[in-house]
Amino acid sequence: MPHNPQIVINVPTQSSFAPAFFFLDKRQRAALSAYYGFARAADDIADDPCAPVEEKRARLAAWRGGVEGLFSGDVPDTPLARDLARAIEAFPLKREHFLRVLDGVEMDLEPGPFPSFADLETYMSRVAGAVGLACLAVFRYEDEAAPALAERLGAAVQLTNIIRDAAEDHAAGRVYLPQEDLARFGCRPEDLGGSNYPPNFIELMQFEAERARGFYAGALALAAPGQKRRLVPALVMGALYRALLEKIERGGFRVKEGRARLSRAEKLKALYQAWQDYRRI
Repeated sequence: MPHNPQIVINVPTQSSFAPAFFFLDKRQRAALSAYYGFARAADDIADDPCAPVEEKRARLAAWRGGVEGLFSGDVPDTPLARDLARAIEAFPLKREHFLRVLDGVEMDLEPGPFPSFADLETYMSRVAGAVGLACLAVFRYEDEAAPALAERLGAAVQLTNIIRDAAEDHAAGRVYLPQEDLARFGCRPEDLGGSNYPPNFIELMQFEAERARGFYAGALALAAPGQKRRLVPALVMGALYRALLEKIERGGFRVKEGRARLSRAEKLKALYQAWQDYRRI
């Protein structure tokens, strides 16, 4: 079972999710750090520029076997596997929270275009919605609308990442924005690269940003008032990524000049927004 010891033992301090860890207890931090390690390791397999596709498939297959072992009691002898086993024992994590991520990552091995937004939603449900469900399990959040909340917040975060990384992904041979959206605004996939910012490119990005905002609002609308204390880390995650989206938009969607990042002051402002969201639930 592949593993990355540095990820296993450390909270992901460079992640945009890091401030949310402050609102977790010790066991939750350990569990979410382990799950993050799993997701990061799976993603690293797909992003490995030196490995051929079949080797990547084999490594992902090994992860699938490892996940089955975690749930059958046959825990692989690695630090990450042991951490994950403890997380599964302590929280209601399910096989699907792991296997759906692997399904999504496998889609990146030989990336093809997404004809429609519905096709992109399938991908986002795997790589982000499943992560959202795992997070809610670790947060001990229990509500009948939890799956829909996780899907919407996951889509919002993933779509924000897609906007931010559009040029970087294009350079890597990946285009996540749906073909129907590109056609709607008269954009070609190659328009996501280069250094120009024609009006139709900006209009496309504004359209996707508005769509992402809809997902953020939709997730917040599903929050259960009686469970809102357990939802604080998710509110923080959502507020941080909403702030990132707003920063990209204020900057004119100049995503071809490197990744936008939040400053310390901007993160603090996002935390205040999370508090405001909490009060409104």
